[in-house]
Order: sequence, then structure tokens, then C-alpha cells
Amino acid sequence: MAENEKDKDEAKKTAKQLADEQEKLEILARAGHVKGEQLFVGTTGDVERENELRQFALGTIEDPEKKFDVYYKGIGRLLLAHLPKGLQNKAARNYIYEEKNTYLTRGKRIKKDGTRGADGRMGYIADAEEMLKVIMDWIMDNGTMVDLYNKLRELNVSKGYGTRQF
Repeated sequence: MAENEKDKDEAKKTAKQLADEQEKLEILARAGHVKGEQLFVGTTGDVERENELRQFALGTIEDPEKKFDVYYKGIGRLLLAHLPKGLQNKAARNYIYEEKNTYLTRGKRIKKDGTRGADGRMGYIADAEEMLKVIMDWIMDNGTMVDLYNKLRELNVSKGYGTRQF
């Protein structure tokens, strides 16, 4: 009896309703064919496929080229240009570098034997960008070496990395 009513409902559907329903199914079927891929015109003018899903999933993964730029062209260059030069200021620069590298290695302090067990250049890009922001803010504020050291030390303490013990 229920099937008879269902058949009657199907029969009552107008041609337009059937066409709308068919269009819906076609749209859904087409959407399933292009999962995660997008066509675009490349730099050479050729049509290329781009895997959007891969780009979406890997978007937050480290980018070595960007990391290089942030570390060397950002942090390194700014510190080199704005920290005092000369042998007489080497110890002061080393205090700054120690705090910077501790932050970039997520708490790995240099040991008495001079080893750290990690490399700041290989740290996370988010940390490097945060360090770059701190240094840029320090430069914009015309801060002193003490200001930069305190900012970096406070940043390390806030992250639970502690202070230098020797």
C-alpha cells in the first residue's frame, strides 16, 4: 500500500520537478569528479592541474625557502645591522644571540661545553616569524641592547624556556 502511494507521488511530479531533480544529481556528480583539483593557466600559458587538497593539507608545513628568508634575510640581517659592532661588544651580542637561539630551538640552552643540541636555523617558521616581529618592534621603538635582551628573555620565560644558568 505504501508503494502505491509512492508511485502516485512520482506520477504527480511535473516535468519541471523531474528536470530540477535531474540537474541536482548532475551537479552533485560533477562535484565528485573534481575532488581536490583545480585547473589553472601556468606561467608558460599551458593549462595545468593543481592539487588543492594537497596544498590545503600541507599549507601549514614548513617552507624551507621562507624559513631561510626569515632567518637570514630578516633576523640575521637586522641583528647584524642594529647590534653594536666591535670586539668590545661581542659579549653583549652573544647574550642576545643566546636568547634568540634559545627561543628558536624551543628552549635548548647552550651548555658549558658550547653545544646546544639543536639549531635555531632549523626551528619552526612560526617561531622565526615571532622573533622577527620582536626584533622589528625593538628597532622601531629605538630600543637599547638591554631592552632587546629583556624582551627576548621575557619571551623565553613566558614559553617556559627559563633563563641562562651560567
